[in-house]
Amino acid sequence: MATPSDNVKIEINIAGEPIKLSVPYDKQESVRDCEKDVNSLYSDWRHRFPRKSHSELMAMIAYQYASFFHELSARHESLVAALGNVDRALGDILSPPADSDEPLSEDKDF
Repeated sequence: MATPSDNVKIEINIAGEPIKLSVPYDKQESVRDCEKDVNSLYSDWRHRFPRKSHSELMAMIAYQYASFFHELSARHESLVAALGNVDRALGDILSPPADSDEPLSEDKDF
């Protein structure tokens, strides 16, 4: 029996193009969801833009997903920076001043 980290070979189909992949066993559902989402967008845009070639549609889809990735990456970086600020602020609150010899104690009134 495969463990979640074992790789399995699967084949997906994007816009009529078969693609063979090796993915962790526990990521198969995610890969299939991606396949479904890209094919859904391709089908939708093929009907919305009937004069676009297959290559143009695939380029549009690639750009769409790349722009999503960049937006998500920017949000992630912003969140990491904000969490770093919160961590430093909490550290300042919970640490005694550097010039104080008195340690924090649990029975101190705040």
